[in-house]
Amino acid sequence: MTTPTLALNGFEAAHADAITALLGGAETGLGTWQLTAENHAAVVLVDTDTLGGHMAWLKLTGAGRIAVACSASQRWEEGSEADLRLALPVRREALARVLARALARAGGAAPIAPPQRALPALSLVPSSDSFTDTRQPRLCDRLLQGVDKALRVPLADGALLIDPQADCWYGPGALKPLADTLLQPARAAAEIDAATLAHERSGAAQPLARLRWYAALIAAPAAPPDGAQDGSRLRLIRWPEIEREFPRHFRIAAAMMRQPASAGEIAAQVGATADEVNDFARAAQARGMLEVLPPGAAPMDAQPPIPAARR
Repeated sequence: MTTPTLALNGFEAAHADAITALLGGAETGLGTWQLTAENHAAVVLVDTDTLGGHMAWLKLTGAGRIAVACSASQRWEEGSEADLRLALPVRREALARVLARALARAGGAAPIAPPQRALPALSLVPSSDSFTDTRQPRLCDRLLQGVDKALRVPLADGALLIDPQADCWYGPGALKPLADTLLQPARAAAEIDAATLAHERSGAAQPLARLRWYAALIAAPAAPPDGAQDGSRLRLIRWPEIEREFPRHFRIAAAMMRQPASAGEIAAQVGATADEVNDFARAAQARGMLEVLPPGAAPMDAQPPIPAARR
């Protein structure tokens, strides 16, 4: 019998860990399921309470995928055979029932064909959406998927040290020089123990969220944020820390904070390209700061010029 495959989209780490643990339950048949990348999975569980989660669920179901909507905020009845819904936190019996219904609807364990557009993965991290990348995983992809062990990546001068237990990293202060490092295959990073990490630490610790933000910025150049369609409106829901290396991001962020607008509309107003806006939007999405709205959302009105960032 072919092993049924499952993917998780947009869950907080606690929920993702709980579901993963339940999949070891042989007594309910859950142990037969195997977690895999979203574009290879027969069934996808989606946390529709997360930012952009509902849009991700709509995108999957609209593409003909078998997706289960999971929510802690809605009082769903799980007994309906017609619904693929789960209440959070997930209970073993409810998960077994809904996966059995989902697998029957999928017609067996064969993977469903993925949507035409595949974007880099952000699954199992407490951020916005999940993306899928069928290429060989790079260090930036591994960062976005979640790192649980200390890593060392050699640099021309020193090393990049990633310490997920302390939620920080050590290395050059500037982000742009790390682009080639983050785009190389993930196997370039070697796992190290705590003693080696402590010995090689140099300089001030920097927030790991900053490195993840940059990883999302460069992971898929010009690709729109997950859940976006042509004409989708983008809105920044809180102000990010603007990196000095990207001064144009100040103007993009200011425009996205004021009113929902498409990437093209934002680019036209701030003097950037739509690709730059999409890159910034993906990075903001990885930090849980972006809302993707349908194309019918209110367009951006004419606004006075946005002041330049203070130097």
